[in-house]
Amino acid sequence: MKRTSLTSSSRCFALAAALMLSACGSGDNSVPPPSPMFYAYVASAGTSPSAPGAIYEYGVYPPSGVSSLSQASIPAGVYPATVIVNQQNVYVVNVGDGTISQYTIAPDNTLVAMTPATVINPGMHTPGPAPASAVIDGSYFYLVNTADNTLSQFSIGANGQLTPLTPSTVATGVAPVAILSVVVPNTSIQYFYVLNSGAPGDTGSVSVYATSGQNGALTLIDSDTVAAGTNPTAITINDVFSTVDVMSTCATTQCSGSIKEFSIGAAAVLTDTGATVSTGSDAVNMVVNDGGINSYAYVISNGAGADANAGALWQYGVQSTGELAPATPPTVAIGSAAIAQYINVNSLFVLTANAAGNGGNLDYYALGTEGLATLNGTAKINAPYPTAMGVHILLDP
Repeated sequence: MKRTSLTSSSRCFALAAALMLSACGSGDNSVPPPSPMFYAYVASAGTSPSAPGAIYEYGVYPPSGVSSLSQASIPAGVYPATVIVNQQNVYVVNVGDGTISQYTIAPDNTLVAMTPATVINPGMHTPGPAPASAVIDGSYFYLVNTADNTLSQFSIGANGQLTPLTPSTVATGVAPVAILSVVVPNTSIQYFYVLNSGAPGDTGSVSVYATSGQNGALTLIDSDTVAAGTNPTAITINDVFSTVDVMSTCATTQCSGSIKEFSIGAAAVLTDTGATVSTGSDAVNMVVNDGGINSYAYVISNGAGADANAGALWQYGVQSTGELAPATPPTVAIGSAAIAQYINVNSLFVLTANAAGNGGNLDYYALGTEGLATLNGTAKINAPYPTAMGVHILLDP
């Protein structure tokens, strides 16, 4: 992908676009506004946990321009908790009512509800605010249900609609909080990791699944205890070094968070490399810029207790073995609660939520030659109680 830098004039132009202007500083109103770099679909939980949610739609013009689309939002189910973008379709897992909303991306990049607009999540029987995680692999859609210890699985039709597989669910470990797919090096075999947080105070585990036949249904092939602290929260694959990083809430008696590294072996079984670094007590997720031996990793986290809305962005260099090493400085304060992040080459976008629930921010960071994140702009968003973000890319930065 082409790597470019933002000059002061391009910053002005992007800000103008965000303000719905057609030019910046030149006075030439005949100049058309630029196209957004990408489109962000932000899930909103609405005014209360039992109220219907919505998906707010934005065009994003770095460094700090964000503009609502012509259709500012579209209804979703109760408490939409994750947003998955797949080519021309968007799927939203609603943990408040046990449904999945399904949309088509229109030519103007607004969302259009399919018919039917929602499908039942067959593995969810305990609705309520909870972590949500889903992954798409080819023409199949998989998601985990934290409160029910299940994994739901669907096929994706030619029109983008979801249809439950047979069987429609698979058992998981206790309190699954994340799912992702991996191809084992030097093979073409697709495996899936499910991160099980465990009961409160327990050590988590990673279950390994593979497809059992031609219909995409998953079969458990290994369940391996992960000694990564208490109640792990997130898992990320570093494709460059064939390693997996597991984030947990409590690694010591002081309950400081940790990131523990594992190598990927035969049949995707994980082996502890012994490498561990500390982070905030509530890591949300990690992203890695694919820079080969010059890769960097970024973790968003939230403080505990009274500092629940004091988010932080942790930054690490990725060593030749895949091990993480804290950068200098190791953290960047992001103020309000960290919700989601998205990385694309040398740009990092972080979605945050205000403590009062009246919207949030989309912060843009430029990633320098040393991998350090520098805040280049902040744009306000009006989605009440934002919970997740999905991204649709049209142009590279």
